[in-house]
Amino acid sequence: MPGATAKPSPRIRPLAETTLPIMRETAQELRRLLGLHSTRNQELQRVLLSDPAAAIAVFRRLEQARPGACQQVTDAAHAVSLIGMDPFRRLLDALPEIEPGRHERAGGNPACAYSEAAHAAFYAGALSDHKGLGTNQEIPTAALLQNPAVLALWAVDPEAALRAHNAVRDGVSTEIAFAAELGEPLADANRRLATAWAFPQLAQQAMRDDQAGNTRPQTVKIADSLARTTSAGWQREETHAATEQLSEFLDVSRDRACAWLHQQATEAARSLSRYNYPLPGFALMFMPGEIGQDENDDHDIPLLGGRRPHEQPVAVTQAPDLHTTMAGIMRRIRDECGAARVVFAMLNQDRSRLRTRLALGGDADDGLRSLDLDLSQKNLFTLLLTKTQSVWLHPDNAAKYQGHLPASLRPMLAAQGGYMMSLFVREKPLGLLYGDGGQLGEAGYHRFRALCREACEALGGGAGNPAAAGKPLTASS
Repeated sequence: MPGATAKPSPRIRPLAETTLPIMRETAQELRRLLGLHSTRNQELQRVLLSDPAAAIAVFRRLEQARPGACQQVTDAAHAVSLIGMDPFRRLLDALPEIEPGRHERAGGNPACAYSEAAHAAFYAGALSDHKGLGTNQEIPTAALLQNPAVLALWAVDPEAALRAHNAVRDGVSTEIAFAAELGEPLADANRRLATAWAFPQLAQQAMRDDQAGNTRPQTVKIADSLARTTSAGWQREETHAATEQLSEFLDVSRDRACAWLHQQATEAARSLSRYNYPLPGFALMFMPGEIGQDENDDHDIPLLGGRRPHEQPVAVTQAPDLHTTMAGIMRRIRDECGAARVVFAMLNQDRSRLRTRLALGGDADDGLRSLDLDLSQKNLFTLLLTKTQSVWLHPDNAAKYQGHLPASLRPMLAAQGGYMMSLFVREKPLGLLYGDGGQLGEAGYHRFRALCREACEALGGGAGNPAAAGKPLTASS
């Protein structure tokens, strides 16, 4: 095991002694499930596989209660069954949570690392299903746990973690960027923490370098590689290399491997959206013309690649209609309505927040790209979202509406105004579309409203969608 006998960096001890904070959404969902008499361990596991800090806490507590149990335990649900429900409740109550707002900070935050781990678990589950490697969650759990040193660095020294995170975004490899902050190779730090925190055998086995021909740890390593590289960007050289590795593993052409990965990323985005994680699957829907986006991105390539010998078909599900529909509508708003910047913001599950999901145009650091608006206070957005309606903000009505806009949002909107309209699908609010910049006018506003109605009709299953009609907020809007 390379590096195993080297003296550990002085940074490792504080990392090993820290307790990782869990996501607030994780704590809320676990408490909800624990309050139900019908909850089973497998339902808890679904949540634990979405938050590496929560899963790590379970394995650490199991080692305290039953030393050496990591030799037999396979996944988080197995560990919870060995701990017991009451001790698990007490553990949950004792765990810290990521401070509100910290995981929403632009640029880099702990949720970036948590998202990578959760995506690795998701991809590992899909790969395991494809390979027929069993129905338990041992492989996804191992994938979730592959980078404990990165998670711990965010908890102990967030500034160091942010430096490493930014270096990765600038093209430095993850191993080099985090090794510079950890004081030793990332792989060594991960292995030391995996031992200290009593990870299951497969998780530790996959961290070693001698796994050629061993399908289970190889599956874990591929899933981890896919999650790491795609979180940094779809057009990076490392992502292409990971996709080549995936095509070999699946025994399909690279085009089909890309299609499979893009579909899985989209499904992962839908599955993990409640956690407010960065979601690479949504980046696939950024349209041509985006900052840093190649108009010939291979996710638009038809699946016409030649088969490899003995290639097995890969199950590729249809992308959610939401994303494909909104991508097309936003392009048309840009092309047909005179708007240079278009944003689709979607309600979260309990309709308490409005968050940007797709953005077209604007600068890379545009505040609207990371919009996360609390809807607990009444404002123009909460009013719009009571029913399908629209408004055109312009200098002539600015005084009327300015006071109804959240103060934090006003600087993000174009001074010359913009169009916005709420979207309802099957009589339920979905979110809203906003367009500004360019050349706005009466004809553009009417066309904008028509395209918004078209989106609602398409998502609702046809023109019979009763919520799609929509009217201006006021006659003068």
